[in-house]
Amino acid sequence: MDSNEQMFYTFLITTLCGFLLALGRQMYKSKCKEIECCCLKIVRDVQHEEKIDELQLQRLGRHTDSDTSTSLENIHIEGPRQI
Repeated sequence: MDSNEQMFYTFLITTLCGFLLALGRQMYKSKCKEIECCCLKIVRDVQHEEKIDELQLQRLGRHTDSDTSTSLENIHIEGPRQI
């Protein structure tokens, strides 16, 4: 394998990895409850994810001058209740 082939495959692999990471990030930011792509179907609870994101942003806003580390240990979000 010569150096041109190595550069091509390195470029190809890093581009595909970057594309997959960007796609995953967009799927996480999406407000869709159900995502279906080819043979993969994902059903998720978007309301709880939004609450966790809001709590993280509030904590970061309060601690901008001090420690900015956040932990999810103390966050408790109740699931849907059945009546």
